Amino acid sequence: MYPKTNDMLFMQPVSMEAKPENEHRSRISEIEENSLLIELPIRAGRMSRMRLGEELSVYHVTEDGVKYYFTSHVLGYQDDAIPLMRISKPLPEDISKVQRRHYLRVPAQVEIAVKSPEFHFTAVTSDLSGGGLSFTTGASHHVQEQMQVNGWILLAYKSGSIDHVPFSGEVIRVKEPGTGRNTISVQFTGIVDTERQKVIRYCFERQLDFRNR
Repeated sequence: MYPKTNDMLFMQPVSMEAKPENEHRSRISEIEENSLLIELPIRAGRMSRMRLGEELSVYHVTEDGVKYYFTSHVLGYQDDAIPLMRISKPLPEDISKVQRRHYLRVPAQVEIAVKSPEFHFTAVTSDLSGGGLSFTTGASHHVQEQMQVNGWILLAYKSGSIDHVPFSGEVIRVKEPGTGRNTISVQFTGIVDTERQKVIRYCFERQLDFRNR
């Protein structure tokens, strides 16, 4: 679960817009009781010094492709022969495991647009993951299982930044709760990996919100 010395960390300041070009990379130099000492993060080939207290969204990847996500913040710097940055060490319960083919699903109400040759409408999700989503809509839209749909997801992060994530997917389930509205489950079949990472980051932020309540 915990990263080890010399493992690579991939991080992004929560205050920055969730874009691939804002991702920083660093290597763990030393693990302390309550913190991690890491090499100065590198973004776009340049070292970065982040401000004290900066909140970070961090993940590392194991050899078998499992990603472990956690949040951290900058505690300070250690200017030895090799300059290092000290970040907070997460508690075990604050680390989320996301396997390559299994994505964290969280309750989430975000706006989406859904379209096909038969319809085009907006809706609000009931849950969301890196692999798909569910939403409720009126029966008049005639959404059926195995339909191919596409659209976008509106994501608002804790930093205040907003992303429109495009996707295509297949309707894998249609439930009728008896209220004239259908609950639709969609599995992503076409989503760029960098866009999927934005969804995963949003889900991770949501999970932390639930834990901190």
